[in-house]
Amino acid sequence: MIYLVLIYTVIILFTVPDLVKRKLKKELAVFSVLCFIAFVLGLLYVLDVPIPSPMKGLHKLIVEKWGIRYPKQ
Repeated sequence: MIYLVLIYTVIILFTVPDLVKRKLKKELAVFSVLCFIAFVLGLLYVLDVPIPSPMKGLHKLIVEKWGIRYPKQ
């Protein structure tokens, strides 16, 4: 777990100051959100918490809500 925190700290230390210096607020916001999501998912993985597959949600959306199915062969 300490390696995960160390890696994300290094990534943030190298990326954020440049974004702030160049006044790229939107890019900084997007980077922060994506970095936070990736960190949380990595932390859950390190702590052996089962992470659900996003394919199950996509399958439910596509097949059950939109009614699109694969053709049978």
